[in-house]
Amino acid sequence: MSIMEVEEQRTVPPPSMRVRLAGPRDCDALCALLDDAAHARDQVLAWLESPGTTLLVAQSEAGVLGVAVLVTRLVPVSGGLTHKVVEVDNLVVRADRRGQRIGRRLLAAVVEWARQRRAVQVEAVVGEGDGRRFYQSFGFAIANDRLVLAS
Repeated sequence: MSIMEVEEQRTVPPPSMRVRLAGPRDCDALCALLDDAAHARDQVLAWLESPGTTLLVAQSEAGVLGVAVLVTRLVPVSGGLTHKVVEVDNLVVRADRRGQRIGRRLLAAVVEWARQRRAVQVEAVVGEGDGRRFYQSFGFAIANDRLVLAS
């Protein structure tokens, strides 16, 4: 890629979009976002039907640009109280629309959605690489307070 192409990519304005709740009518568009076409429909239907799971989609005149899959959990804390936590289970932007800040705008909507529901924090479990850098650039910090046992 030439320097000129990189500059052109940076100057492309982000698309006009809105974030809304996903529903069954979005199933085909959501399936198209996922890598595993053979299991995409089952995965999307499971997300749509799971209590405590919410799907937010980034929508423009071009259709669905991305999705954030959110799982809301109540976490016990001392004194018999609970805190609401929203976990970003998955965040995907259409391959042909990456690099246009759609993911950042979708994640900002996730954080606002969580605040409106009085969640104490938003979590994302990611490995090393681009995903980790994406969330850290947004302000997420590494927290190693989970104990995990493989089954």
